Amino acid sequence: MKMIQNEFKFIAKNRLIMISLIAIVFIPFLYSIFFLKSVWDPYGSTGELPVAVVNNDQPATYNGETLSAGKDMVKELKKNDQLGWRFVSAKKAQQGLKDKEYYTVVTLPKNFSANAATVLDKNPKKMQIQYKTNDSLNFIGEVISEMGAKELNAQVRETVTNAYAKVMFKQVKTAGKGFSTAAKGAKQLTDGSVTLSDGLNVYTAGVAQVNDGIMTMKTSVVPLSDGVKQLADGSNTLNNGLLLLDSKTGALASGASQLNDGAGQLNAGANQLNTGLQTLNSKTGALASGAGQLNDGANKLNAGVTGYTNGASDLNAGLKKLADSNVKINEKISGLPAGVTALKAGSQKISAGLQTMQKKLNENPTFENEATYNTAVAQYSSINGLISQVQATIPALQSELNAIPDQVATTTDFDAKAQGIIDAEKQAGIVFTAQQEAGIKAKLSEQLKASAKDEAQQIVSGINAKIDAQKPTADEYAKLTEAVNGSLSMLSSLKQIQTGLNYQDDANPGLVMGIQQLDAGIGELASGSQAIITGLNQYTTGVATAAAGANKLTSMNGQLVSGSSQLAAGTNQLNGQIPALTGGVSQLANGSSALATGSSALAAGTGALNAQVPQLTSGISQLATGSTALNNGLGQLNGQIPTLTSGVDQLAAGTNQLTDNSAKLTDGAGQLTDGNKTLASALKSGANEVNSIQLTDKTADMFAAPAELKHSNYSYVPNYGHALAPYVLSVALFVGAIVFNFAYPIRKISMTGQSSTAWFLSKITVGALVAVGMAIIEPALMMVAGLNVDHPAQFFLMAITFSLASMSIIMFLSMTFDNPGRFLAMVLLMLQLGGSGGTFPMEITNHFYNVIHPFLPMTYSILGLREAITSGLGTGQIVQSFFVLLAFIIVALLLLWLGMNHLQKIGNGGRSQLDDNQKLQDVEK
Repeated sequence: MKMIQNEFKFIAKNRLIMISLIAIVFIPFLYSIFFLKSVWDPYGSTGELPVAVVNNDQPATYNGETLSAGKDMVKELKKNDQLGWRFVSAKKAQQGLKDKEYYTVVTLPKNFSANAATVLDKNPKKMQIQYKTNDSLNFIGEVISEMGAKELNAQVRETVTNAYAKVMFKQVKTAGKGFSTAAKGAKQLTDGSVTLSDGLNVYTAGVAQVNDGIMTMKTSVVPLSDGVKQLADGSNTLNNGLLLLDSKTGALASGASQLNDGAGQLNAGANQLNTGLQTLNSKTGALASGAGQLNDGANKLNAGVTGYTNGASDLNAGLKKLADSNVKINEKISGLPAGVTALKAGSQKISAGLQTMQKKLNENPTFENEATYNTAVAQYSSINGLISQVQATIPALQSELNAIPDQVATTTDFDAKAQGIIDAEKQAGIVFTAQQEAGIKAKLSEQLKASAKDEAQQIVSGINAKIDAQKPTADEYAKLTEAVNGSLSMLSSLKQIQTGLNYQDDANPGLVMGIQQLDAGIGELASGSQAIITGLNQYTTGVATAAAGANKLTSMNGQLVSGSSQLAAGTNQLNGQIPALTGGVSQLANGSSALATGSSALAAGTGALNAQVPQLTSGISQLATGSTALNNGLGQLNGQIPTLTSGVDQLAAGTNQLTDNSAKLTDGAGQLTDGNKTLASALKSGANEVNSIQLTDKTADMFAAPAELKHSNYSYVPNYGHALAPYVLSVALFVGAIVFNFAYPIRKISMTGQSSTAWFLSKITVGALVAVGMAIIEPALMMVAGLNVDHPAQFFLMAITFSLASMSIIMFLSMTFDNPGRFLAMVLLMLQLGGSGGTFPMEITNHFYNVIHPFLPMTYSILGLREAITSGLGTGQIVQSFFVLLAFIIVALLLLWLGMNHLQKIGNGGRSQLDDNQKLQDVEK
């Protein structure tokens, strides 16, 4: 105890030593406070770090909008106070870098916006942010500038991605509007197809009626054709007979004239005979002359009777043929009214059906005029375009949506975000080597990229799933297209039918007007056929009467010829027997009166017959002319019958085909209606799905920055000063212990004749007091200076324990080995600076330091002080650090006692290589 007291008396008497000890106690605080204050919160003042910004960007056009990325970036930077942004020209920036005015120059090149607009090009170009640093001016300033540039790059990527996303959302909204428009068009198509279906039902009913009428007409045309052919044949036969009869009327007239002349002559002769016979009776001399004249007249009469009888026979034969053909004509003509009536009924049905069809088509709004028809065709054609557009837009939209996750992954600077996380950890006091930082940054960047891509992929997959669930299939698209094409073909066919039905011009009057004209012609045919029948009946009656009269004439021909022959023979005989005749003149005179009377009657009959011959000849000529006209008309009618039959057959085939296809047409209209309803429903549902997607600026922000860092503190470190405080405090206490062992005469013996243990106790008492003083004063002043401590008691406990451990170890080295020991203490300090984990995590530190890390006392002081200041390591860390440091203290004191004991034994007690320090102290007397 006496030696301890003498040690303190020595200190009290020696002011230099006392001042030195007091200064030594404050050295750790001064070291700590000056160092910590210089790095207390360096990242909180980055706004003062001058960084030049040069904007050479020129605006570009993207999707019809002006893109000024450089101007927008400058505008945002003016609101940013993370760095001291200075907006200058390129020339001034370069000069400022040269004059050490700026740490970094950030340049936005001329094509900054132009490259941003190439995102959807085949070969897109990346936007470059060029920055130049002056590393020699201050490397940390360069690091901070680089962080700012990377953050700026990340901000640019986020902004550009946001702009791209908004453009994509605009396209999605445009597609949604297109879906809505297409849905409305499909709804109109559905309504139109329903109207079309109703019109087609009326149309098919009219087609069926027309077909029935046409088939009836077709059935009636066959007997009409046969009747007209038979009528034409009979008319031809009649015409041939009448022509033959007409050709014989000349001979008949000539014969009748000769007969009349002969009868006149006969009458004259008879009168003369009578006169002559009377004269003969008185004048027999003139008998011979009269007989000669009689003989000549008889011969002439005989010749005239012969011509007359031949003409009468020919007339009778011609009239007989005409009478025979009358039966056939009457048979053939009897069926003509029925055929004409059936033809007229069928034609009327056809006309009614065609008029109904024409009315329905003309009343249909679609066929009202060319404009409405073209509008309907355009609407149907546009549907195919809409279907193709929808079919092409959906895959294109999905393709663009599928590209979004990759764009998010490629346009977002995840390295910068990872670096930001690492920098936050570094601000918290965690230290990394460059290799470890690179590895952590790469893994963290990949995790952030994968997370962002997965989130974007989930959003895109959700949208695609909804689109896939609602979009039509390829078969549905094909059916819709086929239905629309069928509707277009049907519209074209109906338009052609309407055109064929309606009046165009005189050259093309239309089927309805044509059938009406056909009805009128059939009516005229009915009237004409009736007149023909009446005329033919009159004709056949006249022919029959003429035939009967001719037959009577013919039946008298034999008697007339016989009488004429007998008369000629008699006159010849009379002329030859004139001489004998004179005897019977008396008798002849008596008979000549009767002969004169008979000849007068004969002359009167032949005169009446001759008077009627011109009328008969004129009637026969008229009959021949009418027959020729009738034959020509029937020939023309018969010639047109095949055309009529062919037309009716074609009309029947067409209406039959229309009837056969009516069911398909109705089914097609039904399919078109169903398809339009399906299309309208699908498009409306798709439009609702697409339009229900809420694509706001927040959604664009989500695509631009899908991941958000949410930091929670297991333990909170306010700033860089709090993070380095355990390390700096430990280093300061250790340095304070080294300074004490340099400045204080550690080997000086304050009282001779004492044991090595007393010497040991006197030295460790002073060292302990100095160590405890440093461990109390330094932490207390640091707390006053602004250091916030979670556990003050633990804080002081760990400071005192480590200060005692440092003092013990350094005192052992300095006492035992003198100056070499102090050197070893300095070496130990250097090893602890790199191996205690005070700056960088040990995982990123050199392997050698990791090996010695567990054996360094500062390792445990730093861990203990971290727990005391900011918590997070657990109370167990305080216990571990305390007992490990206590072990260091015990071992060091034990070694110190052994060393001092050894020094006293060898007589080196009180001797030191620091002679100058030893001279300051004299042995107390």
